[in-house]
Amino acid sequence: MKELYEKYKSSVVQIIVKNHMGDTAIGTGFHIGDGYIVTTKHVVEDHIIELIMGNTHTSQHVITKKIFYPSKPEINLAVLETGFSFDNYMEKTTIIENGKTREKVDLIPLGGHLDDWIGDEFVLSRVVTFGYPRIPLSIEPVLVAVQGEINAVIDKYSGPHPHFIISSTARGGFCGGPVISEYDFLLGVFIESLIEGDQVVENGFASVISIEPLLLLLYENRIHISRNHNILYDVPDG
Repeated sequence: MKELYEKYKSSVVQIIVKNHMGDTAIGTGFHIGDGYIVTTKHVVEDHIIELIMGNTHTSQHVITKKIFYPSKPEINLAVLETGFSFDNYMEKTTIIENGKTREKVDLIPLGGHLDDWIGDEFVLSRVVTFGYPRIPLSIEPVLVAVQGEINAVIDKYSGPHPHFIISSTARGGFCGGPVISEYDFLLGVFIESLIEGDQVVENGFASVISIEPLLLLLYENRIHISRNHNILYDVPDG
């Protein structure tokens, strides 16, 4: 799991936004290739994007050109077309560990597990969740990685597509972050904490939407990512 963290941490970004009241908040996003960044809809919708920034290897201020939302409003996803570039990182940065050059990647590979294929096969498999939750007393936002496991797969009455319930503690700043399977692909996107009543967010179940709605969002907007597999060229039945 440490290898997955080292491999993909540079593809995860913090998204700093401001609402109509002038309050600032931080969400998470991740690069899937060609400058396209995935996050949740509630991180960016009706907000002003102040800053999109990666870690120290890929730190840059990014211009958002366009935001794509799903055709079904209940699906909490968004794709940002940006000028985010990994050229400097990929071409001019060398990372040496234990005397060896570490492999670098500039995107998170999409999974191919469509809705109809999902049963309980992933239950109790391990995942790594990335995000920028607020850490009290920290002088700046830092990328947090949490190892967990899949505890269940559910269908929600409030929206379509399977959702994975993972053991990681639900924290707001993880929203929009990638959840990587131990099998080395994007399992889904961290969406929300499932709670009842006035229960605090951290006591809820961490919910991760599966990959098909993201693939459909890319398909609907004719977004084809070079070097990232499993992009849809035909819509699944149903």
